[in-house]
Amino acid sequence: MAHVGEPVASLFPFDRVRPSQEAFLADARRAIADGKHLVAHAPTGLGKTAVALAAGLEHAVREGLVVLFLTSKQSQHRIAIETVQRMEARGVDLPVVDVIGKNAMCLQPDAPRGGRAFHAFCEMKVGSRACSFYSADAEPAVAEIRERTLHVQDLIHVCERHAVCPHKAALETAKDAIAIVCDYNYVFSDLQERIFGRIGRSLEDAILLVDEAHNLPDRIRGQQCGDLSLFGLMRAARDARQVDPALAAELGAVAQGVQAALRSFRREARVTRDFLDEIVEAASRGGPVLRADDLAHDCRRAGEHLVRLGITTPLLDVSTFLRMWGEREEAVLRLADGGTEKRVSYRLLDPSILSRPVFREVHASVVMSGTLHPTAMYADLLGLEVERRVLRAYGSPFPPENRFVIVTPRVTTAYGRRDERMYRAIAEEITRFAAAVPGNVASFFPSYDLMERVLARVRWSDLPKEVLVERKTWTKVDRDQALQWLVSRREMGGLIVGVLGGGLSEGVDYRDNLLRAVCIVGLPLSPPTLEIEALKAYYAAKFGGEKGHEYAVVYPALNKVLQAAGRPIRGERDRAVIVLMDRRYLDARYVAGMPPDFRYRVTEDSARDAISFFHRGSPASAAEAS
Repeated sequence: MAHVGEPVASLFPFDRVRPSQEAFLADARRAIADGKHLVAHAPTGLGKTAVALAAGLEHAVREGLVVLFLTSKQSQHRIAIETVQRMEARGVDLPVVDVIGKNAMCLQPDAPRGGRAFHAFCEMKVGSRACSFYSADAEPAVAEIRERTLHVQDLIHVCERHAVCPHKAALETAKDAIAIVCDYNYVFSDLQERIFGRIGRSLEDAILLVDEAHNLPDRIRGQQCGDLSLFGLMRAARDARQVDPALAAELGAVAQGVQAALRSFRREARVTRDFLDEIVEAASRGGPVLRADDLAHDCRRAGEHLVRLGITTPLLDVSTFLRMWGEREEAVLRLADGGTEKRVSYRLLDPSILSRPVFREVHASVVMSGTLHPTAMYADLLGLEVERRVLRAYGSPFPPENRFVIVTPRVTTAYGRRDERMYRAIAEEITRFAAAVPGNVASFFPSYDLMERVLARVRWSDLPKEVLVERKTWTKVDRDQALQWLVSRREMGGLIVGVLGGGLSEGVDYRDNLLRAVCIVGLPLSPPTLEIEALKAYYAAKFGGEKGHEYAVVYPALNKVLQAAGRPIRGERDRAVIVLMDRRYLDARYVAGMPPDFRYRVTEDSARDAISFFHRGSPASAAEAS
């Protein structure tokens, strides 16, 4: 390995840089050298993982820094590790460690897999020296891990052989690593201080490479959201009787107070921080004044005691909710729902409250995704300083004639137009289109409800393809099996049906032209909930004018569309038809909101034009949208 300060040759892992990668690689190297944040819309096929890792690692080796490759998907972990292995195959030593969530790496057979319950279990085991894996000497495993770059599953297997905690061994290895592949929350959560402390680094030492960054704002917001249901509170009170009768009485009184207060809210409504604080104080019943923080502490203590006994309990969730309810005032929406949900909730509106301090401290970053459009919005939402941000949008490296995007204006899923006639029209359109396409087709809907309404009206006898429908309960295993289902039907063709923003429309890589067409039904605009209205108002006040509606509603919907539209073309020889089934795609607002290289045409007959595309190229009958 090169020593700090020595010149570093290119670490790009391939023999040549393709023309489509050249500008991205130059921009990434320049931004990292200058301590900037490159926000990159880098479409599928551009090789963004290789570009970002090459640029980041070259500078890290030269300056003694550490690269953190952040991604939320284990499939992307594997791609990052394989890219590093390609670099090492060219004769360079790059100590890199791959790490995922501690609960997913744990070797304890009886460990709870839920987040808060697991962490309480882990802390109890480690604190009492009852975990033989954590107590074991990690050095033999660390020495083996350092010999070569391993995917996290291989790292876990090494640790199993040495009977040592994989998470502990991974962090020990990370102390001397030039790069760490990990999840977003290792940097953008309260884990950050502990992780950086364990590896002996600071944010100033870090170069962040944020993959699939279109997910980052919502991931940060999601970690700072919580719900406390009346049922969960009552169950927590029952559980507390086994440990602390006084706490059980306090929780019972709080539950009664919440139940009484929720009677005033027949549907979801905004409340202030005092709403819950006053209920907790009223539960004191003449004794010392009860505070939410004190109640949270007692719930945590009781919950941890039950976890030690092997009992799953909501006490830890109640503890976290009570602590976070009053943690911050800025950009927080608090809600009460006395309808069917019967719960109180809090929602963080502004992810930059957590991300801005991180990006301010780190040396540099590359924030990238195939659908990071518009780049200025993501820079705004993440709080990147104007003087340090570099915004770039790169074109697709694939031949534009290989993707034929059309809009059928005959249908719409606009709420005011949803009726029996429209459901039947959509069902007929999907049936004719799917039957006409030679090979596998995917159809994605804005919601499961709309999907079921349309599918109930499909005339299955008119569809010469088998159909597989995604369910809400599907796991990664189910999605992998769906992929194999498509592989087995490559020749005769199948129709797979799912939702926009779901696992099949974003989390699956349909390689080798496994999908020949994607049908996107409707425009997945968020319904006007109180949270969406609060986001619109907050963004309008912070960023100005129309950006409230654009940032909260328009661009999140178009991002789901672009993610789904990007599923079928994964290589330069792939060819596919994308049909957008909603006349609203012709509205100027949505046409303008698409990336420059995503242009579509109006069709009078999607089935006929699909047949024409696969036999002769893009049909001349379709008119360009403008």
